[in-house]
Amino acid sequence: MAIEQEFNEVKLQVGLLNKDIQHTSLLCDKLSESIEKIQEMNMNLIRMIALHDNKHQQHEKVEYDLKQDYKELHSRITTINREIHDRIDQVEHRITERIDALRSDLINHKLQDEAQSHVVEKDVDKGKIGDRVAEIEKWKWTVVGAIGIGAWLLGNLDIVGKFLK
Repeated sequence: MAIEQEFNEVKLQVGLLNKDIQHTSLLCDKLSESIEKIQEMNMNLIRMIALHDNKHQQHEKVEYDLKQDYKELHSRITTINREIHDRIDQVEHRITERIDALRSDLINHKLQDEAQSHVVEKDVDKGKIGDRVAEIEKWKWTVVGAIGIGAWLLGNLDIVGKFLK
């Protein structure tokens, strides 16, 4: 009986071991499946990261190109603005020189007329020349004011930038 009992106990333990082996085999199969799925997911993640890196590099290149374009555009606007201001200054100087030359001519004509005319005629011409000089000065300041307003508008309203677009 003791042998039979031992035999039954060994049989029971062998049955339990078989069941444990089946469970272990089932666990190994599930682990293999999980490992395969993790590897698949890893490959997908690697592809996504590579795609993301590619897009990131393209974005950086586009951003760099845009910055370069902005720098070039700013440089052009600054150059054009400087040229316009220089030209306005030149026009103002030319007008001033022209007015000064006209004033000198008028004064010279006045002196010549005074030397040739009588005292009475001299007083009449003096009034005409004075009126003429006053009128020329009025025009001078009107032109200088218009140039100043134009320069202010160009500088503050960014009209040049709108024309470049």
